[in-house]
Amino acid sequence: MNNHIVEEEEIDFQKLLAQIKQNIFRIVFITLLFTLGTGIYLYFIQPTYSSNVMISLDNKEQSNIKAVLPGEMFSDGSNDERLRLAQVTLKSKKFISTIVDKVDIDRVYFIRKDFKKVEVDNFSNLQIDIHYEDKHLYGEFFEIIPQDNQKFVLKVDAIGYSETHSYNDEIKNELFTLRVIQSEGEDPFNDSIEYKMFERRGYLFKTYDKNAQEDIIIGNMEVSTLSNSILKVVYNDTMPKRAQRVVQEIATSYIEYSLNNKTAELEQTLEFLDKQILDVKQNLKSKGEKLKKYQQKNSTVAVMGSSSDLLGLVEDKDELVDKITLQLQEVRSFRTSLQGGVLSTVSLVSAGIDTSSIQALMETYRGNDDEIRALRFQQNDIGKSVTSNMQINALISELKKGELILQGLRNNFTDEHPQVIEEKNNVKELQSQIHSHIVANLDKLQNDKAIAKSTILSNMLMVQSNLENKLRLLKSDIRQKKALLKSLPAKNMVNQDLQRNFSLSEDVYTFLLQKKIEVEITKASIIANTKIVEDAQVALFPIKPNKRMIMLVGAILGLILGIAYAFLRELFDSKIRGQHDIESLTDVPLYGTLPQNSNERFFKEALRNIRTNLQFVLSENKNCTRILISSTVAGEGKTTVTAGLGEIIAGANKKVLLIDLDLRKPRLHKELKQSNKEGVSNFLSKDIEYEKLIIEMSEYFHFLSAGTIPPNPSELLMSDKLDKLIEELEEKYDYILFDTAPIGSVTDANMILKHSDIVLLVLKANEAEKSYLKNFNKMIIDKHIKSSGLILNGVKLYKSKGYGYGYGYGYGYGYDYGYGEKKAK
Repeated sequence: MNNHIVEEEEIDFQKLLAQIKQNIFRIVFITLLFTLGTGIYLYFIQPTYSSNVMISLDNKEQSNIKAVLPGEMFSDGSNDERLRLAQVTLKSKKFISTIVDKVDIDRVYFIRKDFKKVEVDNFSNLQIDIHYEDKHLYGEFFEIIPQDNQKFVLKVDAIGYSETHSYNDEIKNELFTLRVIQSEGEDPFNDSIEYKMFERRGYLFKTYDKNAQEDIIIGNMEVSTLSNSILKVVYNDTMPKRAQRVVQEIATSYIEYSLNNKTAELEQTLEFLDKQILDVKQNLKSKGEKLKKYQQKNSTVAVMGSSSDLLGLVEDKDELVDKITLQLQEVRSFRTSLQGGVLSTVSLVSAGIDTSSIQALMETYRGNDDEIRALRFQQNDIGKSVTSNMQINALISELKKGELILQGLRNNFTDEHPQVIEEKNNVKELQSQIHSHIVANLDKLQNDKAIAKSTILSNMLMVQSNLENKLRLLKSDIRQKKALLKSLPAKNMVNQDLQRNFSLSEDVYTFLLQKKIEVEITKASIIANTKIVEDAQVALFPIKPNKRMIMLVGAILGLILGIAYAFLRELFDSKIRGQHDIESLTDVPLYGTLPQNSNERFFKEALRNIRTNLQFVLSENKNCTRILISSTVAGEGKTTVTAGLGEIIAGANKKVLLIDLDLRKPRLHKELKQSNKEGVSNFLSKDIEYEKLIIEMSEYFHFLSAGTIPPNPSELLMSDKLDKLIEELEEKYDYILFDTAPIGSVTDANMILKHSDIVLLVLKANEAEKSYLKNFNKMIIDKHIKSSGLILNGVKLYKSKGYGYGYGYGYGYGYDYGYGEKKAK
């Protein structure tokens, strides 16, 4: 059982190799075609270069002044938050807009060279001065086609403009104003194929508006984290120097941008503190002067111990009332500001209110607010990566790729091209998906922000209520104690009150001065907080396309498709091509294959192999072997096979009779070059002796022709007279070969089956249908044919290794048979 499985697997492997061998030229052609197509694609595609810069957001203490102060004074949040904020800032339009004018990417230049558009840094021998009156022309190509040293043709396909102008002259119309200035420089077309062959030159350029430039920078930029304090900024561009210039400027400008932002925040705080200090200072000065004047005027006032203690307690409570009043005022102000959308706890902390209970809620509120602003920017232009939402960023990345593909297609095709239309639809679908995600995220963030806001307001309302209750109790207690002090000397009370107010103002003034110093130190320490770790370099090699990989993939894809084509061709092929087709469709043995009989030597050798193979199935007890030779349809070579096989058998000193029983279209006599005036049809329809009809071509080789074509061939073949004739002939011959009408066309051959020991079906390679074999299988079962076989005819002879000529799937020594195209007779 195992041996059988192994054998079947080996046969399948051989079949696989055979199919590949048969279609080797097609496979090689498809592989080369795909490889060539890939090469052409790589030739026209613009390479992309990459340059990167690394930025350190190091949060360690950088100055001696900062090192001596408490670390919490300079807390900027967690590293993750700082990195996330830096990433969002780097890809925000607000930041990118600050560097657009510095990087000089508003215009791109191309030349038509070697049958493609090649981007260059600039035109070495031309200067372009253009002003756009119509903003719709931004992003559209202008083409300059030199005619001679004085003239050129200006083409703008977007508006159907094509006019001849002179160099250095101003071209002015309602859409644009342009001047093309000749300058000294090398002609970039000197080594181009078009110029050498046709003297053709073409300069192309297009200009982007500021918004488009921002989009290009954001689209080509990638920001990633290398560690908890290092950001890597990568910029991809078709020009390596421009990539290096842009990414370096991004890093440099970001440091300046972040420092300016932090400085602006601290300056705002300092401005607030300066205003408060000035007010408190004036108040302190006023109270100090009042206290001094009163003490000078009433220097002899004596205060009783009991009244002094009571007054001190009242003063302490008054200070507490002032403090709570200030806190209450700040809480109310905080709630009013938060209801208006402004969240700031500086005043609360300055007033001594503990905000730890709402710290997490404030971080959530700020985080949601930042993300909402980012998404609002995103919503204005969904192609910008300004949000940290991974799902939206993934869609934006796909959108950028689609827009780049669309831009590349538009450079080579019109908007009506199917690929451009398909890519447009893809870009619109991605934009719709991004918009849906933005709306969904905005709704969620706004809801979360509203919940956090409501919770903060509720908490602060409780704080306000507690302060109000505390203040009410304190004021009640103060009123009671002041009633007790009415009996105390008035001057002593005034003195104590002035002293208390002066001390309170002095404490507030000292507190504000301390806060101002802390903020100024913080401002001074942020200068070295962010720096460039590694500068950008000009790329020497493009990052894409990977030409070797793409060429390899193209070749492999071509090979795979070529092999797939071979198998699909085999799968849907209805013709019998060779031995493997026969073996897969029937169990009927294949006695041999015949080459095209244009080579008589090999044709006869193949017939000898068939004769040899027939010996293994013939019964040694029979005096005469009767062989019926037919085909599925006409033209498959059954008559040629019958004549040749009969001659080969007779050559072995066996007495052979060929009988042409194809009474409809007899051809055996033509193959043998004999007369057909009288034959089987004449014998069956008239009273003629059959001995007179047999033609002796040699001692062992005889022939009985079909005779005159009768009107009723089927009735004649069914007659008893034919049965008696065959019985008598069996006594005289060793072999009788019947050449019948095609089995697949008429039923004549079926009537001869009862007189046949072996039924041989001739199939023509590359012409016989596979369905014929299925019909033959059915006929074997229905007619109870005990012995049958197949002969594959019309295979192509080819030169083989080692033994001269061969033909695929043959028998015998030194021969093989391949598959041919020519028809055998």
